[in-house]
Amino acid sequence: MDNSIKHCSVFNSDSSETVAYNNPLFPAYVVYGVLSSYPDYTSISHWHKDLEFIVVKKGKMTYNVNGQLIELTESCGIMVNSRQLHYGFSAEHNECEFICILLSPELLQENSWFYQNCIEPVTENSAVPYLYLTQNDWTASVIQKLEEIYDFFGKIPAKHLSYFRLMENYYGIMKILYENLDIENQAQEPESSELSSLKNMISYIEEHYMEHVALADIALSGACCKSKCSLLFKKYLRDTPITYLTKLRLQKSLSMLLGSNSNIAAIAYEYGFNGASYYCETFKKYYGVSPVIYKSSAQA
Repeated sequence: MDNSIKHCSVFNSDSSETVAYNNPLFPAYVVYGVLSSYPDYTSISHWHKDLEFIVVKKGKMTYNVNGQLIELTESCGIMVNSRQLHYGFSAEHNECEFICILLSPELLQENSWFYQNCIEPVTENSAVPYLYLTQNDWTASVIQKLEEIYDFFGKIPAKHLSYFRLMENYYGIMKILYENLDIENQAQEPESSELSSLKNMISYIEEHYMEHVALADIALSGACCKSKCSLLFKKYLRDTPITYLTKLRLQKSLSMLLGSNSNIAAIAYEYGFNGASYYCETFKKYYGVSPVIYKSSAQA
């Protein structure tokens, strides 16, 4: 089992993710991941200021960006722009191996004029929530630079020169995006009220997942009724609010399961489950194995 993807991400009060960067002092996240390491072969919907890049190496998966589904196949990928709600999954539970790279815009903020006029027009452009990457057009050069970043920054321990090379490729990617996205002619659009409401509800779940959470509580945090709450989760996340809550609890529990000697009952109660048996039953439903077997496989 490949556990290179870090499941113990921290979420802020606005539901944005605090990314577990390779180096906490340098905001870049470069790993090789497998989709089966997530419950039910789906990651948890989230957003962050970082640009997210996925390049599929084997298999295929679907990416959900603000409710729009994008099919990713081998050698193709996606760029998810800053602050867009997104997650990857396989409804058929097919395995997918992929490079995942998150790069913070903060890395390019040395000069304020340059950042405001050359970087923000890309990263803050609501007309470009995502970009499909393929080998058949100009985005192939983006894929090439992403694979180079993984080769010298994610595959092996990064040395000081690796940071220079990452920055060189990051600037190169931004130059390619600025040149080809017709930035100057794209109008900005405000975030929809539905997405704003959904982010508020996700934020509430992130803050209270260890407690008893009812559908009415989630709906209230999004300033909507229970039916509207369920509709928004189905429309944008293809899940019910309670299923989203359950998957989040499971994902959060992995840090304690894999990183401590705590018994199953303690883990279950810590992460909002009503007892060890229910936790084990739910864990097996979404991961296909019991927590004990999952831990043994991860440590093998």
